[in-house]
Amino acid sequence: TNLRKALDQHQLVLHYQPKLNADGSVTSVEALVRWMSPERGLIPPDSFISYAEESGLIIPLGRWVMLAVLEQILLWRKEGIFLRVAVNVSPRQLIDQNIYTDLKLALDQAGLTDCPIDIELTESCLIENEQQAQTLMEQFQTLGAAVHLDDFGTGYSSLSQLARVPINAIKLDQSFIRGVNHHEVSQSLVRAIVAVAKALNLEVIAEGIETEEEAAFVMANGVDIRQGFLYAKPMPVEELGHWLARHHAITAP
Repeated sequence: TNLRKALDQHQLVLHYQPKLNADGSVTSVEALVRWMSPERGLIPPDSFISYAEESGLIIPLGRWVMLAVLEQILLWRKEGIFLRVAVNVSPRQLIDQNIYTDLKLALDQAGLTDCPIDIELTESCLIENEQQAQTLMEQFQTLGAAVHLDDFGTGYSSLSQLARVPINAIKLDQSFIRGVNHHEVSQSLVRAIVAVAKALNLEVIAEGIETEEEAAFVMANGVDIRQGFLYAKPMPVEELGHWLARHHAITAP
C-alpha cells in the first residue's frame, strides 16, 4: 500500500552511478531507483523491489523509471552532457509488452532516432521467460539500445544460451570481483568469462570494484568498463554533475 502511494505521490527518486571506460572517460551511467519515504527516509531498492514484483507494481514503477531517465537524458543534452543510461528490467516486466511501446513512443515524441537508454537483464530473465526476453532484447536493439546481461555467472545460463540471445555486453557480478587479487579461482573465472565474451564480440563490464587492486586486475585482464564504490557510489543527479565536472569525465557524443 505504501509503495503504491509512493508511486502516486512522486516519492521515488533516481540515483546514478558512473561507469568508467578504459581511458577513464565516462559515457554511461546506471540508473538506480530509491524510495524517499517521509516516514523511513531513503530506502534502497533491495528493500522494496521484491514487493513491487510480487504485487505487480514493478510494471508502473519500471515505466516511471524508463520515462524519468529519458527526461533526464534530454535535460543533460541541453547542458551539453551526452550520457547513455542503463536501466534494470526485471523478469516480471517482460510480461508487459508496453515497456517497449512506451519507450518507442517517448523517443518519437522527443525526436530521438537512436535510443540513449541501455537495458540490463539478469540471467533469471532467460530462465523464466527466455522467448519473451529474447523478443524484448531484439525490439530494444532495433531502437538503438544496447542489452547487458547483468549479474553474469551467478545464474544458470549456459554457453549455448549466451551465443543464442541477442546481447551486447555481459556484466561480471561483484562476487567475482570482490578480493579478486587474492583468489586464484576468481581470477581464473574472470579471465575465462572475458575470453568467452571477446570470442562472442561482447563488451565486459565489471561492477562492485572497491579497491585499486581489484581495478588493476580487471583492467589488466581485458574488462572494458568499470563500475564501483572505488570510483563513485550511486548519487542524485545534482551530485553526479559535480562529480563529472570534478573528474573531467564528460565526453562529447
